[in-house]
Order: sequence, then structure tokens, then C-alpha cells
Amino acid sequence: MYVSLSIRSFALALIGVFIPIYFYTKGYSLTAIFLFYIIQSLSHITFSIPAAKISSRYGIKHSMLFSVPFLILFFFLLYSLDTFNWPLPVLSIFAGLSTALFWIPYHIDFAKFTDRKNRGKQIGFSGIVASIFSIAGPILGAVLLTLVGFKMLFLIVSALLFVSIIPLFFSEEVHEPVGCSLRGFFEGQKAKDVLSFLGHGIENKMSGIVWPLFVFIFIFGEKYTSLGIVSSLATGVAFISTLFIGKFSDMRRTAVLKTGSVFNSIVWIARSFIVTPMQVFVTDAFYGMSNMTMHIPFDAKNYDKVDKKNGVAKVILEREIYHHVGVVILFLLLIFITQSSTDIFRYGGPISSLMRFFF
Repeated sequence: MYVSLSIRSFALALIGVFIPIYFYTKGYSLTAIFLFYIIQSLSHITFSIPAAKISSRYGIKHSMLFSVPFLILFFFLLYSLDTFNWPLPVLSIFAGLSTALFWIPYHIDFAKFTDRKNRGKQIGFSGIVASIFSIAGPILGAVLLTLVGFKMLFLIVSALLFVSIIPLFFSEEVHEPVGCSLRGFFEGQKAKDVLSFLGHGIENKMSGIVWPLFVFIFIFGEKYTSLGIVSSLATGVAFISTLFIGKFSDMRRTAVLKTGSVFNSIVWIARSFIVTPMQVFVTDAFYGMSNMTMHIPFDAKNYDKVDKKNGVAKVILEREIYHHVGVVILFLLLIFITQSSTDIFRYGGPISSLMRFFF
């Protein structure tokens, strides 16, 4: 699992931050880009319960394996976008199907097999594994984009994703029963949990999509290398932070989460005032730390909610579905309420971070 995750993390680190920028350089409007992510999240929501049932029938690792061909197909569609002019909603659907097939069994696996006492350290170790192989990814991706362009990078990423599925064949399969249906999905939900998951989705895509687009266009003058360096910097600081936060999370999980949510909200407010590349570097370094301080205990507390009565799958489905409802809310706000990214950073960032304060 960890070897597969390492290869996948490195592959996606090469290209992930540049996907919305690829659409932008192809002449797509910001509205069209935001609609792409809305449809991707709606697809993820639609496929969530079927993905959980697939992982139950065929096994957690097989479901993660099934996600890779759809992700490779997504990159093929990106590769051939100039030639065939594919409608962006088609790409969104394949991307959403792939993420549902991967992340739902991934979280089920962690919720099922990590133990409550050491869960923070185990989640931290997963983050360390991903970060080690992802730190250089954005910089290397930016260099490759400068030298060989997007199409060659799509091919490299697809090849790495194919390699990432090989380690999954060398471990035993796990099947987790899914007793959750759409009708029973809303039973026993708590408002504070729903708000926390919504905030998680909003903040996640704000940092992964909206922020890179903003700094690429308005701060870095559309330079790939500058964006790659900043993204790698944030990953590196997150890696260093993870070495310590996992242990503290196991001792005082709630306190660490509350501290991280407040710290993260302050960083977002600071980000809304940046005007120079140096300010981007500084705030992104702090964000790498604050995000991990919030993310590790949040994941651990989410997995803590798993119990025999509700079942693992129901807890994870609640998380995943509301996470992507939050993503839809974010991009709808950007399309219909405000076109100002700084307003979203100044208000949306702190609010979405603090929505996890009471989780």
C-alpha cells in the first residue's frame, strides 16, 4: 500500500498543481475551469456508494487498482484535447470516477486498520511517505513543462500511474461489508460533522486549485518554475511538520486540531494580502505547517468515529460526500457570487478552516 501510494503521489505531484493552469493556457475561462471541478465533484458524489460496494465485493486494493485506468484515461483525454476538443464534462466524469474508486477504499483501509492510540502517528507516517516522493514533484514537473511541454508530461505521469498498481498485487486483499444505502445515508448524522466535512472540501480545493491559479496568473507572471518551487516548498515544510504533529496528535488530538484550524485561518487571511513572490514563499511555508497541524488530527478524529454499529463504510462515505459538496459550494460561490479570489481567501479560507474547530 505504501509503495503504491509513494509512486502515485510522485506522479500526481508532477502534474497536479498544473492541471487547472493547463486549461487556462488553452484559453478556457475561469468559469469553465470551475465548472470542470464542480462536475468532477458531482461525479465523485454519484459514484461514492457504488465505489464502496465495489471495494466490498472485489476488495479494497482492487478498487484502488480499478481507479488507475480511469485516471490514465483522464490524462489521455488531456493529452488529446487539442486534437479532439473533448467536452470538459467528459474529462470531469472520468476524474470523479477515479477519485471515488481510490479515496473511498483508501480511507476505509486506514479507518479499519489503524489503531486509535497510535492513529496520529500512523496517519503522519502515510503523509511522510507521500511527502518524501512529492517534495521534488512540482519543481521537476515545472522543469519538464518548460523543456518538453504538457503532452510529454502527461505520458510520463500515466506511465508512473501504471507502475503504481503493481505493488498492490503483492499483498492480501481485504473486503469490508457495506451496509449503507442512499436511504440510510442521512441517519445519525451530526451537524458539526457535516459542517467540518464541508469546510474540509472548501479549504482543500481553495489551496489546491484556486490559490495556484491566482499566484500563477497574478503574482508569478505565468511562470511554471516559480509555481513549482513554491508548491515544493509547502510540501517540504509539511513533511517536516508531519514528523512531529502525528505524535502530538495522539496525545492531545482535539487541542492540536483546534490550534491547527485557528493557525490555518490566520495564514489564509495573510494570503489575501500578498502582492509579491517573496510573500507567496513565506505564506506557503507557513501553510505547509498549519495545514498539517489541522489535517492529521482531523483525519484521526474522523477515523475515530468508526464503530461497529455504523460500520466503516458509512463514516467514510459521509466524509467523502460532504467533502465534495463543499467543493461544489466553493466553485458556485466563485462563479455566481464573487469573481474576487482575494475575497475567497480572506473570508472563505478562515471560515472553512474554523468549521473544523468543533469537530
